Amino acid sequence: MNTVLAKALRDDTDFKLELELVAGAAGLRREIDHVRTQRPGLALTGFTASLQPGRMQVVGATEISYLASLEGDARRDAVDYLGSVNIPCLVVTSALVPQAELIALCERLELPLFRTPLVTHIFTSRVHQFLDEHLSPEVSMHGVLLDVFGVGVLLTGPSGVGKSECALDLVLRGHRLVADDVIQVKRRSGYLEGFSPQITKHHMEVRGLGIINAADLFGAASVRDRKRVELVVEMAEWRNDDQYDRLGVDELYETILEVGVAKVRLPIRPGRNVASIVEVAARNQLLKLRGHNAAVNFKEALEKRLMRGTVESE
Repeated sequence: MNTVLAKALRDDTDFKLELELVAGAAGLRREIDHVRTQRPGLALTGFTASLQPGRMQVVGATEISYLASLEGDARRDAVDYLGSVNIPCLVVTSALVPQAELIALCERLELPLFRTPLVTHIFTSRVHQFLDEHLSPEVSMHGVLLDVFGVGVLLTGPSGVGKSECALDLVLRGHRLVADDVIQVKRRSGYLEGFSPQITKHHMEVRGLGIINAADLFGAASVRDRKRVELVVEMAEWRNDDQYDRLGVDELYETILEVGVAKVRLPIRPGRNVASIVEVAARNQLLKLRGHNAAVNFKEALEKRLMRGTVESE
């Protein structure tokens, strides 16, 4: 299970969380392991079963107003309820001033207490993106990821089969490189997103040429940083004794991080224009996404004609 330290919230600059540490600095190494935040309103009334360990708690105007309406022991009791579960941190939104009792609790329990000038819904939207980036399941894969006609195409296959050469040909045709050799793939909400490690970003390895920078050679329009993975093209050397799908009726999928991705197997041999075939595969995938499957339509039309011929012969 992935986790992110509370400290990373304070140090973030990419998502503009605008957090200020108010109390609990000693607990900045507490771990957040949930991709969604939680409002602790019910917990302040004593219903602590709603609090989930490992989940960031966002305190807005409703919670601060409720605490302000309490006095003495009642307010201390309400604040103490928050300390009954091992939560990773608290964030007070809208630049609200947390009560002294809340600050004292966070110092005593070494529980990070942050404050942001952002209103609750804006902060929640940004921090969910932050948590999704840091906590989503991730895997490294070998291959090349490209944007071909708007379709995220992942070329896979054994080393030396020609993935990078095919990718280079596609880039020369105006398509866009996302990652070559090592691809980081993250699972988002029901789909996969691929990108390149920072050190190899925009670079390709072409046998005989070595390392090239696609952005420098072909311009910024030839690359992109991230792309949804929508089609896997498995490249393999042609074998005469292998059976290859001639119609394309059978739907193939590859499971990556528990997400199924459409897949085609592409046998490679001298004389085949691989880049053109990948372009056609991408276009065909677009048609399938729109509900048009040429292979299935052909099969159905053929079966109808055969049935009609059988009936007429009788």
